[in-house]
Amino acid sequence: MEYISACTLDCPDSCSTIITTDEHGNYSIKGNPAHPVTQGYTCKKAKHALSRIASPDRITTPLMRQGSDFIPVSWETALDAITDKIESLRATPERMLHLRGYGFRGILADASRYFFKQLGASATHGALCDNAIVEACTLDFGEMDQNNVTELLNADCIINWGRDVLRSSVHTATLLKDARSRNIKMISVSPMSPEEGKRIHISDTHIQIRPGTDRFLAAAILKRLVDEQISNHILERTSNGSEFVAFIKTLDEKNLLEACGVEPHELEMLTELFSKEDVAISNIIGWGLQRYRYGGENVRYINALCMLSGNVGKKGAGSYGGFSTTRNFDSSWRSGGSNARTLLLPNLADEILEAGDIEFLWCDGSNAVNQAPDAKKIAKAFRTIGMVVVVDAFMNDTAKRADIILPCALIHEREDVFGSYYHNFIQYSAKVFEPKGEARSGYDVIHALADRLAIHLPAKDDILTQALNTESITSLTANPLETIRKQGFLPTNHPQIAFKDMQFAHADGKYRLPDSILHDEPTHDENYPLSLQSLINKDYEHSQIPAEEQQTLLKAYVHPATLARYSVTAESEAELISPIGKIQVQAIADTSVHPEAVIIRRGGWMMFNRCANAIIEPHITDLGQNAAFYSQKVKLQALL
Repeated sequence: MEYISACTLDCPDSCSTIITTDEHGNYSIKGNPAHPVTQGYTCKKAKHALSRIASPDRITTPLMRQGSDFIPVSWETALDAITDKIESLRATPERMLHLRGYGFRGILADASRYFFKQLGASATHGALCDNAIVEACTLDFGEMDQNNVTELLNADCIINWGRDVLRSSVHTATLLKDARSRNIKMISVSPMSPEEGKRIHISDTHIQIRPGTDRFLAAAILKRLVDEQISNHILERTSNGSEFVAFIKTLDEKNLLEACGVEPHELEMLTELFSKEDVAISNIIGWGLQRYRYGGENVRYINALCMLSGNVGKKGAGSYGGFSTTRNFDSSWRSGGSNARTLLLPNLADEILEAGDIEFLWCDGSNAVNQAPDAKKIAKAFRTIGMVVVVDAFMNDTAKRADIILPCALIHEREDVFGSYYHNFIQYSAKVFEPKGEARSGYDVIHALADRLAIHLPAKDDILTQALNTESITSLTANPLETIRKQGFLPTNHPQIAFKDMQFAHADGKYRLPDSILHDEPTHDENYPLSLQSLINKDYEHSQIPAEEQQTLLKAYVHPATLARYSVTAESEAELISPIGKIQVQAIADTSVHPEAVIIRRGGWMMFNRCANAIIEPHITDLGQNAAFYSQKVKLQALL
C-alpha cells in the first residue's frame, strides 16, 4: 500500500514523499515521482523519518521531573499541572514565555503561537537562521521574492555565493548539474578551496574568499562597473542610485580585494561577465554568508550587483535568496491577542536572566538550549524558571532541562500542510501512522489546554480550509483541501519572473540600494585568530541526531598549514577555545578549509560535548537581529 505524505523538516526542498508498506508490514520512504520538484528522490534527512518514529530512545509518555530524574505520568496529570501554572499567571502573562522553532513546519503547527498569543504571553523576536537575508531583500526589493527556480536553466551564467547544495538542497544540486550539462557557465564563491568549492557548489570555476567578506568582492565588481558607467534606465529604477554610485566611486579597489582575499585576475573575470548586457546571470545567495555580523550587508551588496548590472526582472537572471514559506496561506485564523513582550532569541540566555521574572516556559519545535548561542548559559537561565514544559520526542539538551516533557507526534504521525522557501508548490504531510505510545500532535496538545482554559481554538479542517483560501491557490483549484489531501501537493500561480521589468514592491515601485556605507570587518583579535564555521550536516537536520551517532569526539576540520602553525598534530585531540568556553575536538587535516577557519558540522548535543553553541557568543547581525554564528572567533590548542 502507498501513502502520499511530505517532509516537514526545515529544509528548502520540502519534499513530497511516498511511504510504502509490504505484506510483512515493512515500510519504506521515497520521493514522490509525481511532484515536479521532488521528482522521485529525496535526501537522507527525509529518509531518517521512519527510523526516528521507531527509535527505542523515543519518549512516548508524558514525563514529570522528580528530583534529578523523570517519572512517567498521565496526560491528565501533566495537563492539570500546566493548567494550574498558567491560571496562576493569567493576570501577569508577560511572566510566561513561548519558544517555537522550526523542528517541524506547517499550518497546524502554528496552533501554539495562536494559543500563547491569546494568553498574552511573552514570545521571541529575531532569529537563529534567516532574518538577515529576509530583511536585506525586503529593504532592497520591497519584498522577498525570486524567479521560479527553473529559470536557472535559462541563465548564461550561474554564480553560487556559498550555498552548499550537496548538503542543504539535493534538488538544487540536480538543477545545477542539469545547467552544467547544458554548458551554462558555473562559478562559485566561498571560503572553501578551489577543488572542494567546485565539488560542493557544482561549478567550473571557484573563487576562495575570506569568511564573511562577500560584500567587499561585490563592491569591487560594482566599482569597476560604475567606473564604466551604469545604464540610465537601470538608475532610473532605483530611488537612490546616484548617491550609491558616487559612494562606490570613492572606494579603493586594492583595499577591497585585500579585505576579501580575492586576486585581481578573479575580479577581472567577474567584472567582464557582469559588464555584458547580453549575458543573463543568476546569483544564488548562500544562507551562510548572512550569518556574520555584517550578513545583511553581504546580501545587500550582492543584490546591488545584480540590480546595477541589469540582472533583475528578466529571464535567466536574478538574485535567489528564497521567499516566505507562508506567503501562499491566509494566516488570519491565528489573529487576535498579543504578546506582552518579546525577548531577543539569539541572546536568549541574557534576555531571560535580565527579565528575571519568567515563571513559565513552553518550548515546542525547538531544541532551544542546544541551538541558540551560549548554550551553557541558556541551560543556566532555564533553571531560574518555575516551570519549563518541553514538547519533544527525545531526551535532548532542552528536554533534560524540563520540568514536564510532553511526547509529540513526528512526521507522518500528524496531518499538516506547509510551503517551501525554494519552490512554489505547497505540500501535504499525511497522518500515515498512529502516534507511537501516548504521543500526540502539537495541535492536539494545544487543543486540550485550550479547552481547559476556555480559549477557542478552531477545528483542524476549519484552519486548513481558511489558510488555503488565497488567490494563489484557489485560482487553480476550487477545493484546495480536498485536492491536496488526494494529490499530496498543489501548485500556486506566482509569476515565473520576479520583479519583471524592474518593477519592485516598494510604494514607488523602485529599488533601494544600500546606504552609502561599507563596514569593515571586526578588529582582528590575535588571541582568537580563527573563524569558527558551524556548517550544515548532510545526514541530519540540525540537532535531530541519534545519541548513538554522537559517541566519538567532534571532528574539527583545519587546513594543514594552520595545524602546523599552532603545533597541533593531525588526527590528535585538541581544544577549540573561545572567550566563553572550550570544547574538545579531534583535529582533522583538510586542505579544502580556508587557512583562517575551522569547520565543524552543527547539531551535536552538549551532553556529549559536541555542541558548538556552548562556545559561541550571542553575536547579532546588522539586519534582522539574526544570530551571527559564523562571526565567532576561536583559537585551536593541542590537548596537553
